[in-house]
Amino acid sequence: MKRFKYLLLLWLLSPSMMDCSADEDGYFMYTDHRCSMHSRDKEQVEYLVDWYFNKEFTMQYNSTVGKWTGFTPAGVITALEQNVKQDFLQRIVERDLICVNNVELIYNITEEYMGKYLLEYPGFCCWDRQAGFEQKMAPGEAPGFYTRAANQGTPTNGDWTYQFHSYLEHTPGGKDKVSCTVDHASLKEPKICSWDSSVDQSTRSFVAGGVCALILGAIFVSLGLTRYWRKSRPNVSNVL
Repeated sequence: MKRFKYLLLLWLLSPSMMDCSADEDGYFMYTDHRCSMHSRDKEQVEYLVDWYFNKEFTMQYNSTVGKWTGFTPAGVITALEQNVKQDFLQRIVERDLICVNNVELIYNITEEYMGKYLLEYPGFCCWDRQAGFEQKMAPGEAPGFYTRAANQGTPTNGDWTYQFHSYLEHTPGGKDKVSCTVDHASLKEPKICSWDSSVDQSTRSFVAGGVCALILGAIFVSLGLTRYWRKSRPNVSNVL
């Protein structure tokens, strides 16, 4: 109960507080404000406020739900108190100012910078040729895009971009055509990456070098055997 009183007191006295530090060990209360945008449709923009107390996710405001929802005993009581006070009216204004009014700006910046980065990044969409033959799998990957894909298992790159990996269990033949299509908000049109069944330039150079070395080796071996055969048979050498 004492813990709840501290939480309620902090809320009532500091409704706009972002964080408060209890001691050098960390925060005892903080909020996380987020905008979730899946398209340019401003009606679909979602505004979230996550409330933490003693590093525990206590309650959340969700603009789609339209009210606060508590996830702990103290959070349930505090959320009910804020819903009665109609705190959600302030959150509606925050959603318009922070999220809705900046939808076009965010998408324009994303398309201009991230779309250009994706198209110019050499490894944006690639096929692992070695894995495709040895493991009978043709993996495709997109390592640097934004925003996050719908798949919750999408790994992060450590910054504000994410990566995605897909695998096709197939043994490509010489005449097979395998393509990977990447459709993303940061691209003006889908990017199609085709798997090239032909041997790449580096492999061709390696094979050509190996063939030349084999031919030269065979020539030197032949010359050596001929010379040895002549020395071991003097009569034949004189006749020649």
